[in-house]
Amino acid sequence: MEKVIVGVVGVLQFEVLLYRLKNEYNVDVIRRDLPYQFIRWIENKVDVASLNLTSDTKWVQDFRGNDLLIFTSEWNINWALEKNEGLSLRDFSNN
Repeated sequence: MEKVIVGVVGVLQFEVLLYRLKNEYNVDVIRRDLPYQFIRWIENKVDVASLNLTSDTKWVQDFRGNDLLIFTSEWNINWALEKNEGLSLRDFSNN
């Protein structure tokens, strides 16, 4: 089973996605809400496994294999930048 994290701006977007997956593609979805509110692309080449991150920060990849970090708060973003010299993050909305 593949795990995919889907981020949406509002509940209606998510409900439309669920409806379309079920009715147009006959895909069953298991929904589990996650606490993440912020997402950042990692802009530079880093060893993700060696990053000093808070326990609730997660590393994920998009469908193109780009590395991203997902955060529960802005404080966690600042922690990552302060504790990992040279780490460069780009706001997801500035693609």
